[in-house]
Amino acid sequence: MIKVKVYRNSDFRICGFKISGHAGYAESGSDIVCAAVSMLVINTINAIEKFTDEKINNSADEENGGHIKCTLPLIKEGKHNHDAELLLEAMLYGLTNIENEYSCYIKINDEGGRV
Repeated sequence: MIKVKVYRNSDFRICGFKISGHAGYAESGSDIVCAAVSMLVINTINAIEKFTDEKINNSADEENGGHIKCTLPLIKEGKHNHDAELLLEAMLYGLTNIENEYSCYIKINDEGGRV
């Protein structure tokens, strides 16, 4: 199962996320759930880097269960970055749509946890 943890700052703005695990929907290379999640997450990180001034701290490990963690220090500190926040909310919207359709393979934890 893919587990998504959404981190929010004191203003409840998304300031990071961690995604770990594998969907297990199908064999590697044919898993549409893993592919959809990976595409959304990687595209979001790339879009934030290309189209905003937001600094990103991220780490990834495809081995050992697979995970990617991304934090945005400026948003965490309460500094507003509308474009980065919009991209993160769009990513979460897409992940939520995947969860609604494939809830046996992805679980989102968005309870306002802090980094």
